[in-house]
Amino acid sequence: MSDLPKAEGIKQTSRVAIISVLIILFALPLLTYLFFLNGEHHFKTLPIVTEEVMELDRFETIDGNKIRLQDSVSIVTFLGSEPYKRIGYVSNVNEKIYKDFHEFDGFQMISVLPKEGATDIEEIKAQMAETTDLSDWHFIIGTDKAINDLFNSFQSNLTLNKDLSSEHAFVIDKQRSLRGRTNDEELGMVYGYDTYLIANLNKRMMDDIRVLLAEYRFAFKKNRDEKIQNNE
Repeated sequence: MSDLPKAEGIKQTSRVAIISVLIILFALPLLTYLFFLNGEHHFKTLPIVTEEVMELDRFETIDGNKIRLQDSVSIVTFLGSEPYKRIGYVSNVNEKIYKDFHEFDGFQMISVLPKEGATDIEEIKAQMAETTDLSDWHFIIGTDKAINDLFNSFQSNLTLNKDLSSEHAFVIDKQRSLRGRTNDEELGMVYGYDTYLIANLNKRMMDDIRVLLAEYRFAFKKNRDEKIQNNE
């Protein structure tokens, strides 16, 4: 008899290994899809705090033009009858908000004032134009009543100063809804963002505007993808 070792049979793949491979091939892609689907469902949005803010039909720019809130992301400030006294607030909003976001399609800055403030605004615009593209910043004029009615349409817990100015900036979405926070850890409800210090803008407003703009980018991408699928 030969002394050669007996040939061993082919090893059988274990049942556990087969099941593991099947899970990787079939179950893992499904779990990945469900993960991203759940991520879309819980996509972070900036809360609506007031719906149907008043449109700007009763206002016009200092150049005599009409503008609208509808279909634009608008940052609204109230500069009052002596806007030059609020140059610090204007500068803070310019440096931390307008310059960072005004190139986003559909973004606009709106500063509201009574007719008495027009002279100051011309000087302020001349100074700002040296370093800032003001094409998306609109300075609009209205009567005292129109200004109060616009501010009151925000239905906020804030008030205008006697000169019809405010330290706060307000974020309005494309459907004319006021956006803010409903459960801020320090302030609770946030209807407007304090512009007195740049730190205030850094802490809340910049992040919240990014969230809102990302919301619109996400919606645009989703609508585009759905359109492509429907055309296939």
